[in-house]
Amino acid sequence: MTSEFQHQFTSLAPYYDELMAHVPYSAWVDYVLKICKRYKHSPKQVLDCACGTGNVTYELASRGFDVVGVDFSQEMIDVALRKSTFTSGFFSKSTFTKSRQPQFVSSDLCTMKLDRKFDTVTCLYDSLNYLTTPQMLQKAFGQISKHLQPDGLFIFDMNAPYAFETDMFTQSDHRPRQKLQYDWVAHFDSQTRLCQVEMTYSHRGDNGEVTQFKETHCERSYTMGEVEDCLQAGGLRLLESFDSYRLAPPHAQSERWYFAASKLEE
Repeated sequence: MTSEFQHQFTSLAPYYDELMAHVPYSAWVDYVLKICKRYKHSPKQVLDCACGTGNVTYELASRGFDVVGVDFSQEMIDVALRKSTFTSGFFSKSTFTKSRQPQFVSSDLCTMKLDRKFDTVTCLYDSLNYLTTPQMLQKAFGQISKHLQPDGLFIFDMNAPYAFETDMFTQSDHRPRQKLQYDWVAHFDSQTRLCQVEMTYSHRGDNGEVTQFKETHCERSYTMGEVEDCLQAGGLRLLESFDSYRLAPPHAQSERWYFAASKLEE
């Protein structure tokens, strides 16, 4: 893990699921499978990159896929490992067989080496924006390519430039009933294309005890051309890009892009 990532998703890890409680993970997976269907691709073995606390990983497993989740943060992986796959209502389906239990690995996407390949790879929720140089992004794509079957499909998303340029990452939540409250202050440098987000959190436990902590996150705004160039340099080919959660192409005010890519022919 590079020093750039050292303090991201560490203190936040135990509270991450509370922060993301609003996210419709089942709908995310529905959308990924919709893209797969567009390419007549039927996933069986899925590598879920930057899996965090495993919500998408478990959702995929609940639908019968053989899934491995990878994340650089051991703290996030630890949370994922503590979750019960049999928790009723947390995922779209709560019946698992032993063979469908997801596996989790802590690894940097730029250097990951798993002893297998997958027919499908996912990387969701702007995780790749955290790779803050084109060289890092190219390395990650290269490692993903090495883990993708020749006829496989790679589906991922990224925050689009519009999201950074309009200061969408300066936000706060102080609703009284929320146990986890926060303030985010974003600083976007249009020259370096880097966005530093200073995050301050306050969490109220069931016993009333308040825990306060801070993290600073950094993401890079990539152009569409940079993403395509990095894919190609990493041994991948861009098939199509989308305005998030639709099958329409991106537009000037797209906040998030989705991509479908495949391996370059060797």
